[in-house]
Amino acid sequence: MQRAIYSDMIFMIDGKSEDCLYLNVWTPAKSTNEKLPVLVYFYGGGFIAGDGSEGRYDGEALAKRGIVTLTVNYRMGVFGFLARPELTKESPHHSSGNYGFMDQHAALVWVKRNIAAFGGDPDKVTIAGESAGSMSVCAQMASPLSKGLFAGAIGESGSVLGNLSPIPLATAEQTGVQFAAKVKAASLADLRKMSADQLLELSANSRFTYNVDGYFFPESPQAIFAAGKQMHVPLLAGWNSAESNAGSFLGKVPYTIDNFKAAVQKIYGDQADKILAVYTPATDAGVEQAATDLASDRFIAFATWKMVDMHSKTGGKPVYRYFYQRPRPNFADGRINKAPGAVHSAEIEYALGNLHYNKVYAW
Repeated sequence: MQRAIYSDMIFMIDGKSEDCLYLNVWTPAKSTNEKLPVLVYFYGGGFIAGDGSEGRYDGEALAKRGIVTLTVNYRMGVFGFLARPELTKESPHHSSGNYGFMDQHAALVWVKRNIAAFGGDPDKVTIAGESAGSMSVCAQMASPLSKGLFAGAIGESGSVLGNLSPIPLATAEQTGVQFAAKVKAASLADLRKMSADQLLELSANSRFTYNVDGYFFPESPQAIFAAGKQMHVPLLAGWNSAESNAGSFLGKVPYTIDNFKAAVQKIYGDQADKILAVYTPATDAGVEQAATDLASDRFIAFATWKMVDMHSKTGGKPVYRYFYQRPRPNFADGRINKAPGAVHSAEIEYALGNLHYNKVYAW
């Protein structure tokens, strides 16, 4: 269940349904005893959109390279992350929200039990994802529920550390209470009487996010990584050179050093000098790059770096960091692509071998 939010999401299926917890398997195996490596990929979309049927995640190219490849669906938005006191009370684990993460966990349990039938090795599972999918990778690394279900992790732009850390359960519950009041639902039973389409429309302007629920996350992921309680698996993670753009930081003012300094001062106050010591355009011409770098770090690069940094200190396994800079080419219709670098999600088609599914650019 989701609304049409991102224009670059092109699904291979028609329609949407609450009956959505499916996964796709691509395998090159000719028999069940080949013990091939396995990749499980979580889609991005801000935990409000996405699907395992998107062409850019298609597993055929990787399967041709000898990897059993899966995409898995998980619930999003109000269906995946709504917390409420009544939900917490009726849960045997005294938790609510985080249902999307629990769907992913259930898929990993399925893979562990069943992937040998597809020629895969249940002891050679790597999980991967981009954006919300990368945040999901970090979440599964942190959760004790998923211990032993995978042997490696790949995070492309995102984690649940730093500025993207989960909120407290009580805060998430209050968001759920406020949402119910807004839609005039006096109880959980009233919400359950609504159709899925009704809930989807009514929640269009509400934001539900993951929380420290005491079950999936027994404590904050930051504390888990700091104590070395996360899964000790090799990690490859990184981010792109233009995850956000200068305008998201500067607004519509001219790109000048004075305007850049004013924006930094407004946001950071007495910390502004520390920011300006690192993000330092020498001339007006350098402002766009400095603002792009700062906007990108604020958006998602810092959190991804935090995962690399903390796991390298406490994870006990090799950590590899990448920095992806290749801009997309010009548009297929002849328009010039003026992006200042590799934008958010630009690496996916390259990483998964799926350029041919994206008709927008002249690859």
